[in-house]
Amino acid sequence: MSTWGIDLGTTNSCISRIVDGVPVPVPIDGEPIMPSIVTYAPERIWVGREARNLELSMPERCVRSVKRRMGGRGPDYEIDGRRLPPEQISAEILRALKQAAERETGEEVYDVVITVPAYFDEAQRQSTLRAGELAGLHVLRLLNEPTSASLVYDQVGATREADGPEIVLIYDLGGGTFDVSVLEVFGEVREVRATAGNTELGGDDFDELLYRRFADHLKHERGVDVTADVRARALLRRLAEQTKIGLSSTLDQRVSSEFVAVDASGAPVHLQLSLTRREFEALIEPLLRSTIDLSRRARDEARLQGQSLSRICLVGGSTRIPLVRSMLAEAFDADVHEEIDPDFAVALGASVQAAMLAGQPIERVLVDVAAHSLGVRVLGLDDVPWEQPDTFAPILRRNTVLPSSRSQEFYTAVEDQKAMTVEVFQGEAARCSENRRIGTFTMDLDPHPLHSPV
Repeated sequence: MSTWGIDLGTTNSCISRIVDGVPVPVPIDGEPIMPSIVTYAPERIWVGREARNLELSMPERCVRSVKRRMGGRGPDYEIDGRRLPPEQISAEILRALKQAAERETGEEVYDVVITVPAYFDEAQRQSTLRAGELAGLHVLRLLNEPTSASLVYDQVGATREADGPEIVLIYDLGGGTFDVSVLEVFGEVREVRATAGNTELGGDDFDELLYRRFADHLKHERGVDVTADVRARALLRRLAEQTKIGLSSTLDQRVSSEFVAVDASGAPVHLQLSLTRREFEALIEPLLRSTIDLSRRARDEARLQGQSLSRICLVGGSTRIPLVRSMLAEAFDADVHEEIDPDFAVALGASVQAAMLAGQPIERVLVDVAAHSLGVRVLGLDDVPWEQPDTFAPILRRNTVLPSSRSQEFYTAVEDQKAMTVEVFQGEAARCSENRRIGTFTMDLDPHPLHSPV
């Protein structure tokens, strides 16, 4: 039975498998990627291209970029009075991939590896697992997206003859998230040395900047505020995405759309303007600069100790923007590679990992790291005695090689303490209230004097 790799993306998703030892994407309606869009029409649920086609006619029923709300990052959606949590909508996308792949290949899709941003926290990962279960899938593993891409970049793309370890930076800029990982590659071993990212930065944000540019133009030229019109918003955001894509291959774009809205007199309002690549780059440059800063941070935290980056591998559709390559080339003394289509590099790597877990003869060794520190709430010197303690005591530090175990000694806070409630948090802040709560459990203790070790 085949195993499968799935890239559950913010903008597009992809499913792949191993064919004759080579990872290949499975065509969905003739294309290797499927839009991550769900439309809840009155008669049925549409996913992918059909959902995208219905977006302008029923925008209030269309959901896109659901990945950004996974793990409680935003409120549930509400359509026709139904509350739809993000994992339920993500399950529709996964189910559509499963069914389309089964139709295309004639094989059952069950055992899968699903990729997630390296900087996803535990709640976001658990939400993704839940989506897989709802879709009827057996999730073998959640795999970090940059790590997944590293499994195929040196196989399908450029390789180099090396007699020692190679340091590779995977720069993954997708539709909704940004990840960067620094890996040491030697033979069949890939060890992640450091990772960084931003789960709220991606191509959607570039689209939003263009959307605002278009809306401001209509307000200034025609005195019409289209931001309250749900159909106009959907139309302008689609134009923004098309303009962004177009400016990756041309130096200027003519943006034109008729009947975007109506003015106070009821007359139709059309959008007509020109935009250059340079103007677009000026809009997004601050956001891209932040990805370079995060890339530098990952490189520094990797503690290369005399080693240097040998190459940078581009992953994610937003890396097609020419400014990305030029900023990376300026910031790092390393070759920038984009031999693999950035839209499905992650899914290809996921299918490699799935095959490995299934015992297929694919030689790879993965060593990953913790993207966030894990620790517990403790009573610290800065805490007020009569208030809840808020000091975060990290136990497993970020960029610790996984799997890993750590132990740390703590002390009782009261005389003859009989129990201890342990609250687990994830993050880098010194205060628990600024980190993300993962869970809690209670431990029974034998009564001991105050300040006894537990």
